Parts: sequence; structure tokens; C-alpha cells
Amino acid sequence: MDIENLKEYILENNYIETILGELGCHCIKHKDGYYQAANPDGDNQTAITVYENTYLTTFNYTRDITKGRNISTDLISLVEFVRDSSFYEAMKWICDVVDIDYYHDFEEDLPESLKITKLILEMQQTDNIQVDDKPLKPIPETILTYYKNYVNDFFYNDNIDYEIQQEFEIGYDEESNRITIPIRDELGNLVGVKGRLFEEKIGENEEKYLYIEPCNRSKILFGLHKTYQYIIQSRVVYVGESEKSVLQMYSMGYFNAVGIGGKRISKCQIDKLTRLCSDIIFLFDKDVTQEELQTIANRFIDGVVIYAVIDTLGILDDKESPTDNSEKFKTLIDKCMIRIK
Repeated sequence: MDIENLKEYILENNYIETILGELGCHCIKHKDGYYQAANPDGDNQTAITVYENTYLTTFNYTRDITKGRNISTDLISLVEFVRDSSFYEAMKWICDVVDIDYYHDFEEDLPESLKITKLILEMQQTDNIQVDDKPLKPIPETILTYYKNYVNDFFYNDNIDYEIQQEFEIGYDEESNRITIPIRDELGNLVGVKGRLFEEKIGENEEKYLYIEPCNRSKILFGLHKTYQYIIQSRVVYVGESEKSVLQMYSMGYFNAVGIGGKRISKCQIDKLTRLCSDIIFLFDKDVTQEELQTIANRFIDGVVIYAVIDTLGILDDKESPTDNSEKFKTLIDKCMIRIK
């Protein structure tokens, strides 16, 4: 579910009062451009204010719904707090309240003329620009039965334990000769399958990684359905480029990690990382410069604390990732981590 589209839907259909009511808030009053209400367990009739702007800016004057962070809050933040749920569970709950599917494609509601305009704009995008608005859709779990339920030495020799391979449902596709990596969203639903060519040396015309079952990677934080609780407990999230980095960190005992599926990070991924209310540590490969990392950090709102591991000591080999070697990883964390926001 796209956050901005959901908020627009709530505004257009006047659902703020409905959501507040279902949340258990009472004494709900509509003023000029905003709503006021009391907390479900409170008697201050003006404790909560929800503004009718595109962000649905929300203040709770008698409760701290920021989770201790100096960041702005919205109606979804209020739902998180009152229901003691994750951001994604809060989104799902709101969708249920306003009777819309969590995976609703808002583009289906657009007039044909606007759909054509959007298609033309997408065709004009270069390969270096990530298209961020294609929806995610769950795919049947039976798809995983098409692949062999095998662990593999290829990943094991790359410091991914067999147990971790089993936990993340790693398999093998005989038809394409690829190791299969199921892609699940934050709710744990299967939305795609990525394949890694089962060969050490990759030919010029061969792709090391490709999606056997396509999905919009720009909307995914890989592993989040498993790692969320550890992120919230530690208030730290390690962000690697690849799915493999998450599996490697899991094998090392670092469970508070996610992968973004490449070097580029989308607005959707930034929003999802921000909502974790945790310090962010980027673990990008050596070819990503500090200037590039700083540019990424600047896209986050103020109040989000961001670190980056930058190999200033020459610890990594040229094509080695920060998570490939456990000893090097620990040294990088200890000696090469700097705050960039």
C-alpha cells in the first residue's frame, strides 16, 4: 500500500472521523480544517488533533506517539500508538476500516487518458531511474513448490548457514539453473522470487540475478517480516544492498537487518525505513562513495539518525561486500562507521 495514495483516499472520502471512531477515540469534533478528539482512555476532549492536509499531520498533546524520536507524526502514527502495532499492521488495519484492499492498485481508478500519460512518462525513464509506483501484489504460495527445496554449498561457502537458508526458504530452479530467493513483503506475503545463477563465473550475456517471479523491488525491504521485532528491540537497522547481505548478517547473529535490492534506494524504501524509528546503518559496497551515501542520507527527514560504514582502512577487497566476512564485518562496524545525518 502506498502511503500517499492511502492518505489521499482517506481525505477524499472523509474517513478521518471513521478511523478515529474505530480506534476508540471519543468526543470527536470537526473544526475548520482539522478534527479534535479524546484518547480512548482519556477525558481531554482536545488531546488529539488531526489536520486535513495531505500528510494528515497528527498531534497527541497528552501522549508521546513519536516513540521518543524528534519526527513529525500523522494519523498512521496515532493508529500505531493506540493499537501498539507496527506501522505496516497499522496500515493494514486502516485499509480494513475504510474497506480497501492493502494491495489496492490506485492506478486502476485513473481515467484512461491519465494512464496513457503515465505510461509515456515511464517509457521516457532511463534505466538509472527507479520507477517507484508499480504496485505489489501477493502471488500464490504454491509457486514455491515449483522449485526444489534444497540448501546449497554455494551460499554456505559465502557464509550463509544451511539453517538460515532453510529459514528464508532458499531453493533451486532446475529450469533456469538458479538459486531461488523468495521475496516477501512486510506482512510476510509472497510477492516475488529472485534467482541467482548457480555458477561461479558469469558470462558477459548472463545476468547474475534476475526475478523469476517479477515484483517491484523498490517497495521491498527484504527480510523485514522476520527482522522487524529485532529492529524495534535494538532501535538499530542495518541496511545492505542485497538479499544476500541480510542472510549473511543473520548467519552472524545480526538479526536487525534489511536489504534494498540494489544500490538505489526509493522513496518508498526511505519511508519504510523512517517508520522503523531506529538508527539506520548503511552497509553498501566499496564502490559507493561517501558523497553518494550523503546524498541518500539527505533525502531522509530531519530527526532520522543515519550512519554509514565506509572502508577508509582498506579492509575489503575490491569486489568484497561488507557482510561477506564476519571478522571484517565486525572490524568495519567498530572502526569504519561514521554518522552522516
